Amino acid sequence: MKYSVSPVYKVAVKCKNDADLPKLEKGLKRLSKSDPLIKIEKEETGEITVAGSGELHIEICLNDLRELSQCEIIVSEPSVTYQETITNECSERLLTKSANKHNRFFGTTEMLSEQLIDMIERGDLSEGMDAK
Repeated sequence: MKYSVSPVYKVAVKCKNDADLPKLEKGLKRLSKSDPLIKIEKEETGEITVAGSGELHIEICLNDLRELSQCEIIVSEPSVTYQETITNECSERLLTKSANKHNRFFGTTEMLSEQLIDMIERGDLSEGMDAK
């Protein structure tokens, strides 16, 4: 079954006691099996993030995680992912500047093809692929 909901509400979790880390990881594995909409990632920094479709969804998942892992967990403040998209084509050259104001970028916008959108959603594209 394919879901069209993407996880946009994210919190970081960690054990109150470092010795309980194996319990937390076991609980996270069980949680990811029981809820297909939850996304659990371990960042390069070692931080474990739990992302879901909203505040209530994450709250329920965290309560389940506490029961499944049988350990106290510390939860960070939530962060919400916002993404922008292009809704109209524009053939005029547009200008934007980098955050440090030293670089200028010029470009035009156009809509992605339906085939390309489907490939992105399925995960069939990688960074090294040819743009064609």
